Amino acid sequence: MSSYLIRSITLYGGLPIFIVGTIGNLLNFLSLWRTRKNPCVFIFLSSSIVNCIVLFYGLFTRILSVGFELDWSTTNVIWCKTRIAFTQASFLISLTCVCLASLDRFFASCRQEKYRRFSRLSLAKLSVCLTILFWFGHSIPYLVYAELIESSSTGLISCSLLPNKEYANYRIYVALLFYLGIFPTTILTITGILTYRNTNRLRQGQQRQLIQKRLTKMMLIQIPCILFSTLPYITFTLYSTFTTTIIKSIDQKFIESILTNIFTLIFYMAFSCQFFVFYISSKTFRKEANSFLFYRKIYPIKTNQVQHFSIVINVKNAKMNIKN
Repeated sequence: MSSYLIRSITLYGGLPIFIVGTIGNLLNFLSLWRTRKNPCVFIFLSSSIVNCIVLFYGLFTRILSVGFELDWSTTNVIWCKTRIAFTQASFLISLTCVCLASLDRFFASCRQEKYRRFSRLSLAKLSVCLTILFWFGHSIPYLVYAELIESSSTGLISCSLLPNKEYANYRIYVALLFYLGIFPTTILTITGILTYRNTNRLRQGQQRQLIQKRLTKMMLIQIPCILFSTLPYITFTLYSTFTTTIIKSIDQKFIESILTNIFTLIFYMAFSCQFFVFYISSKTFRKEANSFLFYRKIYPIKTNQVQHFSIVINVKNAKMNIKN
């Protein structure tokens, strides 16, 4: 009964998230591609690609394993190592890209020229490259410790990490708690508040309207989406870790296995909802996306137009308006 329920939840909950998320990230990429020279857009494009990797390596392989009992990681040690390493690195790269985009929006909304200089394409490219290198380097231990291990009680082979108390504590109390939880939540919340404050301080009505409608909406919608998706998974994982030594009844183990599966699927929503956040919060982005969805003619965007999803203020126009 337990395995059947978990299998059903994974199939009927995981497949829609994977399909909709993959299509959404691809549409996101297509809709943003024409304005890729914008620093914030470049970061969003990068995160869309990484999100597809997360959904494939993390969610799709989980669906095959749990839903269809096709788990290559139990027979191929190379796939076992690379799947864990790529999945963990992709989680952190994607969340870091969202934080970088949020920081870019904050700098672009500042009135001071010295802060707006941080919102430029060259810095965005450098930040994304360093992010990728750092988190892939951070995932190297997974390539070392991941092995095919046979269970002493069931005799089944699984892809697991070799016992290492120090690294296990690091993964739970540092990587999970801070890198996936506290740091992204804090950065997104603070930059969201500061960006909203900056837009309210702008005196020019046109600037304020553009940023408020196309930027602040996207910011405020994206933050709760990430919190809703990641915090339940992190909280329950910490709970499971703290209660591993407690003797639990069969019913309690059954309930916790169901909750673990549900919270894991919700966690992947953070990597599949970006397109829909943009679609809901920006009218211009909806027009761009609809042009791909319904094959409408796409008209070129003027170079001096403030883009739909971008939080970057046109610096030259901003300076002219402030002087006036």
